[in-house]
Amino acid sequence: MNTLLEYKRAARCIALLVIMAVTIVVYAGGLHGPFLLDDTPNLDTIQRWLQGRLDWHSAIDNRSGPLGRPVSMLTFLMDAARSGTMDPAPFKTTNLAIHLICGMLVYALCRRLFHCMQAMHGIATSAALVVAAWWLFLPLHVSTVLYVVQRMAQLSAMFILLSLITYVAVRQRMDHGKGFLPYLALWIGFPLLVGIGALAKENAILAFPLALLIEVVCFAPSAARPRPKGVTLFFVLTLVIPALVIVGKLALHPNLVTGGYRIRSFTLGERLLTEPRVLWSYVKTTLLPVGEDMGLFHDNYVISTGWLTPWTTAAAILAWGGMIALAVAYRRRYPLITLGIGFFLTGHLLESTVVPLEIYFEHRNYLPDLGILLTVVGAARALWLHRTTSTAAFRRTVTVVPVLALGIYAIATWVQASSWADTDTLFEMQASYNPTSPRLQATLGARAIALGDTRSALTHIALAEKLGPSREGMTATLWRFIAYCDGGHPIPEALYAEFEQRNTLPITLDGMRYWEELAARAEKKCGGMDTRRLAEAGRHWIEHDSALPTEQTRWRSMFNLSRMDAISGNLWLAEADARRAWIDSDHNNGIGVLLFQLNATLGRREACEAVLAELRRRSDPGNADLTEAIAIFSKALADGTIRPAAKPSRR
Repeated sequence: MNTLLEYKRAARCIALLVIMAVTIVVYAGGLHGPFLLDDTPNLDTIQRWLQGRLDWHSAIDNRSGPLGRPVSMLTFLMDAARSGTMDPAPFKTTNLAIHLICGMLVYALCRRLFHCMQAMHGIATSAALVVAAWWLFLPLHVSTVLYVVQRMAQLSAMFILLSLITYVAVRQRMDHGKGFLPYLALWIGFPLLVGIGALAKENAILAFPLALLIEVVCFAPSAARPRPKGVTLFFVLTLVIPALVIVGKLALHPNLVTGGYRIRSFTLGERLLTEPRVLWSYVKTTLLPVGEDMGLFHDNYVISTGWLTPWTTAAAILAWGGMIALAVAYRRRYPLITLGIGFFLTGHLLESTVVPLEIYFEHRNYLPDLGILLTVVGAARALWLHRTTSTAAFRRTVTVVPVLALGIYAIATWVQASSWADTDTLFEMQASYNPTSPRLQATLGARAIALGDTRSALTHIALAEKLGPSREGMTATLWRFIAYCDGGHPIPEALYAEFEQRNTLPITLDGMRYWEELAARAEKKCGGMDTRRLAEAGRHWIEHDSALPTEQTRWRSMFNLSRMDAISGNLWLAEADARRAWIDSDHNNGIGVLLFQLNATLGRREACEAVLAELRRRSDPGNADLTEAIAIFSKALADGTIRPAAKPSRR
């Protein structure tokens, strides 16, 4: 008996090692690819840490989410420290290592869950191996594993898996009456893992509803096995009450959600109508990873504006209603199907419901798509148990098909991963999926600008404008300025006129960013740019925007207007604009530095002293740039080098 158990354990270890080895081979071709898109802004603090301009504590502060995501940022810092450079390869290698760890955790979780289900008896281990390999080989995961910044999603998933494994182990021990230790693990260990995960990415809090789902499906109470009272209390305190508080707060302050839609091209209602279609698209690309639904760029996904526009909106909503009804009705007969449907939908509760995020991203499926695989395995097992024939040939076919399917998925993932090794190859593949994506065209335009190919850049910008929403018209105009500027070409008069005609359009996130890029180029005396004319039109654009002055799109654009004013010689106007931006941003340090410089140039000593006092109050010892600026400003005031200047006429 012991020999048989040892043989099974060895076979299991060998199978896991083979799966891991295949995964490494599949992804190896993409490990030396470049940083992309959101990688650069999110890793900027890590770059500054390497340069000695930030300490480690400041370097791991990230504004992508409300909690700052320091756990994810700390792992990026460790990669940079290990290599001593910003070479993408170590970062991508770490992502692959996390993917492998997650795959092993998927195996461990599935094995425990399958042992709880009578229908899976006898195949729990082999089925868990198949699910783990399938999950590791999914082509949909390439854009998470090889996109460095999506480590945030990976780490969140890893801690959710760890917490769910802990929960299942705790419940199994409780059912066997294993004393006080399981309760300690439930009340301390589980929340601790979720908390660490939330500091990697906020999605980790979904471990609580996922654990409740597992409790309902896998640990249903009976006369012989009642549910421990401590478990019910745990979910009341950690899930029910917090959910009621959040719902109540949103009901009293709906602007906390609706306010974020001011920068979107869709409304809350349109998002809620669209996401059921998106979820079915995720299901399709998980199981059948081909066609236009694949890839990084989905910014042109058709928005549902009504139940029948497009008609698939109602069909998608009704289909999900049917799936939920099926899951509830057959939760005891087919618990794995119920668990799979519930796992997928619960995994999308944060990013695919009311939060004003963009509509569609592949990385949102990194963990939720495990639910799709569980549903398929559950359905396949149900069909097997209800089979009418069981010939030797049939059994061989059932054994071979999963292996062949895994091989096909592995090859498809290898093809995807290989395209990530080179920027040109990657964007060629993305263009083959979705050539009408405005963001893809804008990205290709940016690449052409970087290569000095102004003609190609202008072509891509024109395509991005044609394909994108009209509210992004100013973004295209600003891109054209940048293309002419970086290409060393004089800016045509017609482009200034275009800017002036479009200054009633809203300030979008991209518009804000490219206005900042244009201000930076103006400071470098780009191509005889008429900064005074741009500042005048830019002022109309900013002051007529509907966003509140305290919203980032407004105050950051006002800050860059101040830079334009200063370049054009309107220092008093620049000071007034910088002061408005400083106050509206709650005294942003970067704006404070500019405000001091402007007041120093104007000889306003008292204003300089007031700004410096605020900068000192908010100083960060880990920010070498700010520390140096404060030291220089302090010396200038002490030396008496700031003298009153003649006040020029204001325009």
